[in-house]
Amino acid sequence: MEMMLDLHTVSVKLQDNRPITLVRNADDWKKGGRLLSGLLASNVMLLGGALATCVFTEDNDIYEFDFLIFLSIMMVICILWMLFQMYFTWKHKNAVLFKDCQAGPIWMRVGIILFGVGTLVMAVFKIVFAIEHIGCREPLTVIQPIILALFVIVQTCFLWISCKHCVQIHINATRCFLMILLAVNLIIWIIAVAEESNHHTHELEKHLMRNESEDTNSSSRKQDTDEFGEAVSCECNSRCINATVFTYLYPFNIEYNLFAAAMVYIMWKNVGRQIDENASFHHGLGPGFHQHIPLIGLTFGVAILVIGLVVFIMYEVGIHTNHTDLLSLTTFFIFHVVSLALMCLANIAGIVIFKLDKRKMDNKKNPSRTLDTALLLGATLGQYAISYYSIIAVVSTQPFSVLCGLNLGYSMLMILQHSIQNAFIIQGLHRLPPHVSFRTPRPTEPHETIRQVTAQGADRRESLTGVQNNFHRRLTRRETLNAYIKSHLKKRKTMKDIYLFLFLSNIIFWIMPAFGARIRFDDGFEVNFYGFTLWAIITNVCLPFGIFYRMHAAASLLELYSMS
Repeated sequence: MEMMLDLHTVSVKLQDNRPITLVRNADDWKKGGRLLSGLLASNVMLLGGALATCVFTEDNDIYEFDFLIFLSIMMVICILWMLFQMYFTWKHKNAVLFKDCQAGPIWMRVGIILFGVGTLVMAVFKIVFAIEHIGCREPLTVIQPIILALFVIVQTCFLWISCKHCVQIHINATRCFLMILLAVNLIIWIIAVAEESNHHTHELEKHLMRNESEDTNSSSRKQDTDEFGEAVSCECNSRCINATVFTYLYPFNIEYNLFAAAMVYIMWKNVGRQIDENASFHHGLGPGFHQHIPLIGLTFGVAILVIGLVVFIMYEVGIHTNHTDLLSLTTFFIFHVVSLALMCLANIAGIVIFKLDKRKMDNKKNPSRTLDTALLLGATLGQYAISYYSIIAVVSTQPFSVLCGLNLGYSMLMILQHSIQNAFIIQGLHRLPPHVSFRTPRPTEPHETIRQVTAQGADRRESLTGVQNNFHRRLTRRETLNAYIKSHLKKRKTMKDIYLFLFLSNIIFWIMPAFGARIRFDDGFEVNFYGFTLWAIITNVCLPFGIFYRMHAAASLLELYSMS
């Protein structure tokens, strides 16, 4: 009898008016199911992290072999479950009764496809590289990239189809498999970040040790490394792919796994959730989305993007030439200082417009918005840490030079820009779109007023006088309404320019560090103050969060632009 009291029945009608009854546990077990799936994912994550640590700290090949077996098994399990889940939801229409309209926006699904293509290209290069060295490596090194490619293809299709689903049956099993999928994505992300950081650390160490002989440098260049940074000593006849090619594709793999992990987390939060689909009317593209082309924001944003690419190329070329090293560093810092100052001004202007354009705030429960806010604030800490470490090192440097001043201004502006941009984006995410906050009432026609007045049987002259006064009053209201609409549209156009400019600026600030710019290594202040090993640890831990922040901020700004 007590067991029957712990159950409650939920009746739902489908679109074809067929009733279906769902028997679910009490709400207390919702927390228990999430706890169970969270513990399962934590154990998978910690085991994968422990094996990955052994790979990068020990010279024994058995650790790499064990880790590849573990990762391959987990990816196969996830592939089989995602195929089953897609088939089950397609076969049984009652499996998904509700959909979260705010989960998996189109820009995020398109982004995961683009990053997935880059990850597939990297997997193909790894397969070719492993086949070329098949004589001195395990066959598993060929199988694992193939499994990774299948995993990316299946997961991309799964997220595109199921990212909005609120599953109502097999709730606990779905939660557990979703958390396993989340853990696998995070493990692959950790490995990609570690491999990229390991490669850049070795390259920077070579760059700082220029007093070595040319013979030593040439021999080190000819020696290939595998995806874990270990030297490949065997000599193969044909080598079409060099291991350094992978490093240029790691940013796509890193962002793909982070995007996938975020979407899987939203799906996990939506398991068992019942959402009123009528609440989705205020989401999507706002009215007048195609009425204005933000030329000002597009012009300044493209200018920042193109100039940034030119400066980045100059920096990459200049740091390898002693004569242009100082010039490239100075140009790089000046570009960042000017760009960050313009971004701060744009963010402040956007916040001021938010204050002037009073709009209703959406404070309802929203897992997507909560996750976006948490990721923005959490990823900011990485860039904060690097900036504060750099400020301490620069201030302690004697004598104080122009490059020190640029580095100090760059670090302080980086902190300021992150703080203002976070406030700007988070406030924008909580604002309702304009077609919800402001609705134009249907004006009453003059003849309707005349009919209402004459129906009352009043005197003809008094009724006409009252109609004229009412008509003039309504004309005044309409003029005031039109003036408000014009002012409102001007603010929306300005906001579109700001959104687009900040979006393109964050893209170039993602490209530079993601593809190898390590400005705080090359200036020498932080390395001399903290030492190469300690500064490499600080940078390798904090910089990936800073890179992720730029891409996530760009995605959030694109969402705000679509709703402006």
